[in-house]
Amino acid sequence: MIGHQGDRERQAGPLFEWGISRLLLLMLVFGLIPMPVVDGNDGEIAIYQGWLHTFQSWNYPVGDATWQYPPGMSLAILAPALLPVVTYRQAFSLVAFLVDAAVFAALVRTGRRSGRSMMGAWVWTLGIPLLGSMPYARLDITVTGICVAALLWLPTRAGVGGALAGVGATMKLWPVLVLLGIGSKDAARTAWKRALGVAAALSLALGAVLPGAWSFLSGQRDRGLQIESFGALPFHVARHFGWPGQVQLSYGAMQFTGPYVEITAHAFLVMNVLGLAWLVWLRLRLPASFFTGAAPSVLGLAAVLLCIFTSRVFSPQFMIWAVGLAAVGTSWRTSGIRVPARMILAACGFTLVLYPFTYWNLINGTWSAVVTLAVRDALLVAAAVLVLRRLRTAATAAAGTEPVQAGGLVPRPHAADEAVATG
Repeated sequence: MIGHQGDRERQAGPLFEWGISRLLLLMLVFGLIPMPVVDGNDGEIAIYQGWLHTFQSWNYPVGDATWQYPPGMSLAILAPALLPVVTYRQAFSLVAFLVDAAVFAALVRTGRRSGRSMMGAWVWTLGIPLLGSMPYARLDITVTGICVAALLWLPTRAGVGGALAGVGATMKLWPVLVLLGIGSKDAARTAWKRALGVAAALSLALGAVLPGAWSFLSGQRDRGLQIESFGALPFHVARHFGWPGQVQLSYGAMQFTGPYVEITAHAFLVMNVLGLAWLVWLRLRLPASFFTGAAPSVLGLAAVLLCIFTSRVFSPQFMIWAVGLAAVGTSWRTSGIRVPARMILAACGFTLVLYPFTYWNLINGTWSAVVTLAVRDALLVAAAVLVLRRLRTAATAAAGTEPVQAGGLVPRPHAADEAVATG
């Protein structure tokens, strides 16, 4: 189903599958099809509705341990309240559906262009339902939708793309990472200025209207090691060999407590900073020919994967970020991330097994759940290694120490190659 041949003749394929899968998702979230396990969606949206009442009283939820977002996220919580007639829970899922539909339409439209591929639409079509009904009950699909829009605008309108990335960064910080992939100094300057300007203006405006906008800065400080995170895997194994730690609910998530947990959590914070610093260093070594329109999504995907597996949290909704970036990246024929994209889709399937189907097994640390977590983690690590290795290959080739490998994420194709790719 995923490939490049005959993309333009096979637009009906992703459209049909998107329609069927989204109909099933809507039936799940509206309770027309019963879930075999508790999915936690009602509880999550109830939290958002509680925050909505706080915003309507002209304040941020200061003191609420579950509020850990930059000020712009208040807009995503307020948006469903604008829909008439339906309940907040129904409105939230409908807004998520509309964002999903807009992303899909944009990827289909992009896939029709010369040098592009319908694979991006396929990745999005398959990736979201592989995560179950969860994407329609989380804020992350809205942030990802804004980031996808930024990526689609960046190649032609750097200012517009930068502004959208800035809006996304006021909700969660990661969308601004896609700006690493802009090669032109003038375009990069324009995009970064617009992103920082929009983010600052929007944050200051929200902070002036609603007190407590900056409380999120301390909200993340004391987060522990969530049981789905990469750093939690050794502790899951260690429990079977006498490690005395426990799992407890804290900051709205299930976290480990016990010997060596805190030092591991701090170590992953350090790894996050070092990993992103290394990626910036690698980006500075890339040749100018690397920076085609696919570069922002490729570098953005590399950065997000680094952030995911150095995160203390790694909630299942983080996979929505990777799906969105992989979808935009694979909509370019020259991006070279088809294999990592497939690995990300497979990781989505294992994420669904973990949450919600076997989450209690993961809490209890059964071997089946631990193995599932390990496979999911291995797929994401492999995807990140492939993307980063190709970035490194491009940088090394630019230094003249190694020939460019076929299929790498490297130079803009010559006219003859472009003709073959789009023919």
